Parts: sequence; structure tokens; C-alpha cells
Amino acid sequence: MIKWILLVGLYFFTLPVSAQVEKILDTNIRTVLVYPKGKPLALPIIGLNTGEELSIQFDDLSAQYKQYYFTIELMDINWQPVALNPFDYIKGLTQNNIRNFSISSIAQQAYYHYSFNFPTPTCKPIKSGNYLMKVYRQGQGNELVFSKRFFIVEQIVPIVASIQEPFDEPISKSHQKIQLTLDVKKLPFFQPEFLHAAVIQNTRMNDMLVSNAPSFIRGSQIEYNADKDFVFPAGKEARWLDLQNLRFKTDRIDKIQQMGYGSNIFLKPDQSRASIPYYTFKDLNGQLLISNSESIRSEDQNDYANVLFTYLPTNGIAYNGKDLYLAGALTNNIIDQHAKMQWNSALGRYEKWLNLKQGYYSYNYILRSVLAPNPMHDFMWTEGDHWETENSYTIFVYYRVAGSRYDQIIGFSSLNSIQNW
Repeated sequence: MIKWILLVGLYFFTLPVSAQVEKILDTNIRTVLVYPKGKPLALPIIGLNTGEELSIQFDDLSAQYKQYYFTIELMDINWQPVALNPFDYIKGLTQNNIRNFSISSIAQQAYYHYSFNFPTPTCKPIKSGNYLMKVYRQGQGNELVFSKRFFIVEQIVPIVASIQEPFDEPISKSHQKIQLTLDVKKLPFFQPEFLHAAVIQNTRMNDMLVSNAPSFIRGSQIEYNADKDFVFPAGKEARWLDLQNLRFKTDRIDKIQQMGYGSNIFLKPDQSRASIPYYTFKDLNGQLLISNSESIRSEDQNDYANVLFTYLPTNGIAYNGKDLYLAGALTNNIIDQHAKMQWNSALGRYEKWLNLKQGYYSYNYILRSVLAPNPMHDFMWTEGDHWETENSYTIFVYYRVAGSRYDQIIGFSSLNSIQNW
């Protein structure tokens, strides 16, 4: 007979992880991309010892050759450095020269484009877990240029997941809930207090929800289906911007100003979509694609443009006690000052200039309280939330063996909300 055990001694409830570990510290560094090779829209996830590779690319707008190096750093589940020697998780060198670069051509904005694949013959991870890709200049670790997250995973724990309507009636038609079942029979001497499940909506890693408080343990089955487990605002399909051609106005562009040394692009103003009925269309879920419609190589032939985003609040009045953010890969999926819209009181609108490489971009607006930010309300006033919205979810299972100093990722899965209809 199968015995159900209700866990009443919960370790902690589902909580967001918001460590600010991804940084771009040099203003000349633009368009930093880290993704599985051949999958530019995917999260940077590869399997341990599988032969899979990440593609890492970035541009240096100083247009002068510099010696760049990379290293990797293993992080714990909370994105804090682990207490391990780098050679405990790296096979090879901790300092690796980035040798592959090209010089921009055709583009008015001069830049050097750097790229490499990871792992390399001289640097391979030997443990699964959260990692930082750290790129620095001239071989000096204290001259950090940027850091980006990536994940090395093992498939030890199978995951069965589905997207449900939340049980809480007020949000049942505006939010989406992820329900999980994990099978831990391959874990010897399993200790449930050291296992954590984590879920990411689309590519917004700063709003990852983590829990080690399952609802039930039934034999080797671990279930997460409590009312508040892994509930996300559904939002709407992402807004879009087509910058693949800087000479012709696409549907979102109001005006193009050619400066001789570059372009200023003024977008049509955005407004709240909260009261607009939901309709579906294909979007990139906040991601971007670097591409153009005129040249052959997007990597070093695409140009850059200064792009003005504007947002018109109701009645031209600024949001009281709230900050408005431009969210998506175009602002590195980080809710910080770089993504914060600035209020223009003279024109009664929010504004944000971004220097963007030619491509196709998707984005949303997030409105958060200054004193009491609540990610559950991110899209309530700016986009609206609809249960039907297409969203992608990524699931990780972390486990720290007793006595260990790092968190393995022993399970990984992804799903999309379109499976519900």
C-alpha cells in the first residue's frame, strides 16, 4: 500500500532568487550573448560530459583590439561563490585566451566582434551546477568586463511537470502555476531537506522561484502542488521591435534620423495593454535575434542604432511610488537602473534610450512598487495578465549531498503553456 506523508515541517516556502550576478562593467561592451550552440533563443544550458557547447559572443565598440580572457566560476543555488578550489570543478586552465575575433565591416559603428565556444579543449567543467562565465581584460582577474550565468546539468532525477490554473480563485485566470513530480529513486541515501526545485518563466532568471518544501513524499515520488508553489503572472505575448533594416520604417518605428555616423530611431509610443482583450500571436518571450535583411554575416556586419522607447501612462501622470522598467533580453533581463524608464515631465511620458544592434527584439514593461516590489504584480498595470498567454518554463532540480559544498543540478526539463490547449 502506498503511504502518503504530508510534510508539515516546511523548510521554506517558494521564494524568488534575485542575486545580481550578471554584470556588464565596460560601457563599450554590447550585445553579450550566451546560448547553446545553434539555439540562440534558448537558455544557456548544456549537459555535463555530453559534447554539447555554448556559444559566447560580444562586441567591443571601442573598435580597438584587446586581449580578452575567460574563466568560469561555480556558484551555489543562491548564486554565491562556492568554497571550492577552481581545479575542483575545472579540468584544464582557469585563464583562457579568447582568440577568435573579427572587425566590423559595412556598419557605420566600428566594433570588434569576439566569439568562442565552451567547453574548450583547455577548459571543461567537471561538476554540474550554476556557473558564471567571466570575461576580463589583459589576463587580470580584477579587470572584469562582464559576467553571464549558465547551467551545467545532469539527468538523474526525471521530472513530470504541467501548467495549471492556480487554485486561488482571484488569480486563476491571470496567473500560471507549475506542478511538479520528481522521481528520486536513483539518489542513494536520499535526504529530502537537501533537494530544491527551481522554475524560471521564459528567460527571466532574476525571478526564478526556488522551493525545498514539497507537498508530499510518496515513496520515491516528490510532489510540489501546494496552492502557492511556483505561481507566475501570465502577462501577455511580448511586444516586438524589428530593427533588421535601419533604412526603412517597420510597423513599430515612427521616425529614423540618419546622423552620418549612425542612426537615431524613434519608436511609436507604447501604452498600457491591461484593458485590451487577449489575442495570441507568435513572439520571442522576451528574447532577441541578431539578424538583418541586407547583409550576409550578422555577427560583424550588423550596425548599431540609438533607439528611443517611450511609454505613455494614463492621463500623462507618472506612476506614484512605482518604477517602470523595460524588460527583456534587450536590457539583459535585469531589473536595474539600466532598465529603468525615466520620467519626462515636460512631455508627460517615460523614456529610455538604448544602443541596439540590428535584429528582432521582444520586450514587456514591468511596473514595481519602490517600497514593496511584488513580482506577482509585474504586468498588472502595463500589460495585463491572461491565463491563455504562451509562456515557456525551465525546471531545475538541485541537490547538495550531505557534507558537500556545492549544489548539483541533477534534473532539468522545459515545457510550454501551449500544451494546455
